[in-house]
Amino acid sequence: MPFRLTSSRRVNVLTITLAIGFLLNAASPAMATTEFGKVFLQEYIKGHSDKKFAKFVKRKVRCYVCHQGKKNKHENIYGQHLAKLLDHETDKKEVEKIVAALKEVGQLPFDPKAEKIETFAERIANSKMPGGDDLDELKKEPEGAGEEDFVSLFDGKTLEGWINATDSYEVRDGVIASLAGKKGNLFTEAEYSDFVLRFEFLLTPGANNGLGIRTPLQGDVAYLGIEIQVLDNSAEKYKDLKEYQLHGSAYGVAPAKKGHLKSVGEWNQQEIRCEGRQITVVLNGETILDVDLDQVAPEGKTVDGQEHPGLARKSGHVGFLGHDDVVEFRNIRILEIEESGNEKDH
Repeated sequence: MPFRLTSSRRVNVLTITLAIGFLLNAASPAMATTEFGKVFLQEYIKGHSDKKFAKFVKRKVRCYVCHQGKKNKHENIYGQHLAKLLDHETDKKEVEKIVAALKEVGQLPFDPKAEKIETFAERIANSKMPGGDDLDELKKEPEGAGEEDFVSLFDGKTLEGWINATDSYEVRDGVIASLAGKKGNLFTEAEYSDFVLRFEFLLTPGANNGLGIRTPLQGDVAYLGIEIQVLDNSAEKYKDLKEYQLHGSAYGVAPAKKGHLKSVGEWNQQEIRCEGRQITVVLNGETILDVDLDQVAPEGKTVDGQEHPGLARKSGHVGFLGHDDVVEFRNIRILEIEESGNEKDH
């Protein structure tokens, strides 16, 4: 019988999400984090009465606190119990086994010697960290400083977690490379709504690729999703392109600032923040695009005069959009963030 979520199991869904950091070590591709996280977001966070707690768990806690705390500096009895039941490598895809283990641990007492017994599941329901970490102390740790908050999308060795045109890309020397003479879109298996995506890329002379966000698996991503252009702006063959077709632009929708790409053959660092209707692109530390989709495409009207139904999408896949040229990508990681419109901390 397949596992079905009910309101009575929601605490265990939160437990699943908080336990992910234990289940996968830093060297693993962390696909299960995304898989369980999506269940958690849909079935627990959106209905959590404590919005501030839910937001903090989603953005900063779910990937590391449950096992040994941030940077493994906190002793955590919750993770120790889980370690007796699960192996982070052999069990990471065994959903029923993970659910059973988390339910079992959730019913154990946090402190068996306490006058009033509180189970791990009850702690989570009461907006407490299951392993005993002090929420107020965790909130004092600086925002934006924790790369450990991000989930890796690439293990450096395989295309696990990626689907579609896998024959148009290869993994070599710790990078994902699009192949010369081959077109095709390589998508994440998981879908994302609001997120921060960070990655590094290296262009070859005249290279053209793209980064699809909130995209479907089929069709032209530039129109049915959103394409953030990846391009060697310096190539002579691109001298007649429109501003909205150059690197970092939301293709056909909004132009990015030029002049911040490194020389061809050097590694660039890029961040794409997709939150509600706001799209921000930071290239090598410089914000080159920061737009509200409703403002740059009022009533769906775009600068290229084309139909872009993808602008209305609220979620979808992330992917690389190959155009026959070699582009290399590495250090690809993502942080899911609170959807626009939900309660914010002030």
